[in-house]
Amino acid sequence: MYLWLVGWLLAWFSGWLVFGRRGYVPKDTTADMPDRLSIIIPARNEAANLPQLFRSLQAQQIDIHEVLVIDDGSTDQTQAVAQRFGATVLATKTDQPGKAAACWQGAQAATGTLLLFLDADTAFLTTGGISQIVAAFQNKGNQGLMSVQPYHQVQKVYEQLSYVFNVVLMAGLNRFSVFGESVKAGGAFGPCLLCTRQAYQEVSGHQDMALGILDDIALAKRFMAAQRPIHLYGGRGLLAFRMYPKGFKQLIQGWTKDFATAAQVTNPGLMVGIILWLIGNSTIPCVGLLYSWPIAAVCYAVFYGQNVYFAKRVGTFRRDLLILFPGYFCFFLCLFAWSAIQTYIRKSVVWKDRKIHL
Repeated sequence: MYLWLVGWLLAWFSGWLVFGRRGYVPKDTTADMPDRLSIIIPARNEAANLPQLFRSLQAQQIDIHEVLVIDDGSTDQTQAVAQRFGATVLATKTDQPGKAAACWQGAQAATGTLLLFLDADTAFLTTGGISQIVAAFQNKGNQGLMSVQPYHQVQKVYEQLSYVFNVVLMAGLNRFSVFGESVKAGGAFGPCLLCTRQAYQEVSGHQDMALGILDDIALAKRFMAAQRPIHLYGGRGLLAFRMYPKGFKQLIQGWTKDFATAAQVTNPGLMVGIILWLIGNSTIPCVGLLYSWPIAAVCYAVFYGQNVYFAKRVGTFRRDLLILFPGYFCFFLCLFAWSAIQTYIRKSVVWKDRKIHL
């Protein structure tokens, strides 16, 4: 029993180790804007999401030079919605589909000196959101690639299952551990990316990335290969999105499509910590049945408190449902295993009506 107790404590401390740094964007919004800002939005069947994003852009207290929407073969009203809000709409080439190709095409058409890539399902939570991001980038000398992970807006019960994925996603890119920026970044967050147009062109940006590749991680690797820094932040209070609103099937497809591949960029030491944290959270009830319920109850309460704190950092997850957190972790482990099967055995995934070969 004491061995299991030590294991639980180690798992709990591992959680603080791998995700102990909050890493929010500094609140300074006094951005000096001598540069022109181009916003590039790759979109495929995003007619329902674009209005919220555009309204948040219209409310910003900063001059936006241009907004480009790159329509990646949409079959809904994506193009019409974007044009209604005054955006310039370009269509991806039929022989070059996919998000990476759309980003590259948008960057080639952009005339600004700063490029802000945004997913169509994101939205800024404050009128100073873009100013805050640009100011943070300027404080880094306008160098490298800056990326913000949006805050997850949760509405339906099944969406609660994304909690563990959100934490592991951020922890897995190495910059939210207690070691901070002393650990090499593993990649970037795809929904929000900021860089200078010059740097993007010099590292070849998203050029010639294959369909299905993790474009956010691949882009970060290109910046790092060119000795350019990566700056990662959490988007709480600044930028939000709602992941997989179309149902449980979409949630499974979304988290399955690249999670096993993304795990390859995690620092090995931090990966051990993440694994320990996952095992500890998923085994408490089983071990309690075998040994001591009172001790298991105390451990349960301690882990529950940690999960409530972590959940507040990544999204609007309900604390009453988090009482079932071992089920969340078991779901994560099952879906991670399925992602590995899809990635390394079947070598294909399905996303947005496309079968993508890996």
